[in-house]
Amino acid sequence: MADGSGSSVDRSRRTLQNLAKTLGCAPETFFGETAPKYLADAEELLQLMLSITDSSQRRRVLDFAQTVKAASDARIGDA
Repeated sequence: MADGSGSSVDRSRRTLQNLAKTLGCAPETFFGETAPKYLADAEELLQLMLSITDSSQRRRVLDFAQTVKAASDARIGDA
């Protein structure tokens, strides 16, 4: 229910699914041994991004992250 209605469990599930989709991971990533560090890193990255007031500087950070991701994907593809 896009209007925010439904149980808190349903809203939480949808929120985690949306967050996982945005981060490019499975919702299960948020549970288990690596979840706290993974979430802490994601939170720090978001806080840093939001604290950069200059849009061109935010774009540089995003470009860098995309470059790192592409390099990681290329290494995985070579394996």
